[in-house]
Amino acid sequence: MRIVYFHSDTHAYDKAIYPGVGPAFARPFSWESRPISRISKGDCDCAIVDNRLEPGDIEQLTRHLALPPSRRPPLFFRVSDPDMPATTNPCTRFIFDCADHPGVHYATTYDPEGPVLAFMRLLRVSRVVRLPYAYDSSREIDIPLAGRRRRIFLSGSNSRTLYPLRYALRRSRSRLPWLRLVIVDLNHPGYPEDGQPPRHGITHARFVNFAAQFTHFFLCGARYNVELMKYVECAYAGCVPVGVPATSLSATAGQYFRPYTARGFDLLRDVCQAMPTLEERAAGYRAAMRELRAPARIVRDLVAEIRSIGPG
Repeated sequence: MRIVYFHSDTHAYDKAIYPGVGPAFARPFSWESRPISRISKGDCDCAIVDNRLEPGDIEQLTRHLALPPSRRPPLFFRVSDPDMPATTNPCTRFIFDCADHPGVHYATTYDPEGPVLAFMRLLRVSRVVRLPYAYDSSREIDIPLAGRRRRIFLSGSNSRTLYPLRYALRRSRSRLPWLRLVIVDLNHPGYPEDGQPPRHGITHARFVNFAAQFTHFFLCGARYNVELMKYVECAYAGCVPVGVPATSLSATAGQYFRPYTARGFDLLRDVCQAMPTLEERAAGYRAAMRELRAPARIVRDLVAEIRSIGPG
């Protein structure tokens, strides 16, 4: 099956703070990426459309979807945030306004939760397939744990509502001076693709390289416990995962996490474990993520799901 990933003609993907959008998302799958202005070319079996859309892209997609379904391949809008259906952004709203249009379906990066789950339960014609972040082994950093600082790397937005575990850990770190010696905190870089000035440039490869200076990487899956890209980036950095495994990983990669109690001394004990034990956990987690999120495996499962949908 020939799958083509279509992206916005004008969105500022070069300012995105992580490689989970636009052509960078499609690259580990070895899919061809094209601008949406070429979506009616008609030489693919399946079109997956990126979720960053601009007004000009909406015009192109509206004309394309006006064609009879027999004259266009099935189209899957990518959904990458559990709260996306609640947005007021008109370009994002377009994605959900196309629900149950003939030949229109959805590909969700995370397990459906929250508003996305509520939206998908209302679908009558459109179907939903799973399209998680692929594991890109070319991004792995091989620095022995024994040569790193025994610290927990913490990063990301500090929203009490969206990231309650991360928020609580930062509060504990601010109140307990000794915990600041255990946890290295990297503030969120902001959203330059939305016009915000960047707070720092530790993104993409620099982000993984920075994380690889430390033995541990704190992971939490937001309020819905979904599999954020940080779960593969922890494996790229070769770190020991600490925190909470995403629901989608709990039965496989989750065994390499220690039960998270939110108690500071438990985090300290984890950091102070014997080095062979830490090395075993880091290597086991990387191997599990390599296998579970192998691009070939994801594509195989995706193609099987697409073929099961049938015409319309």
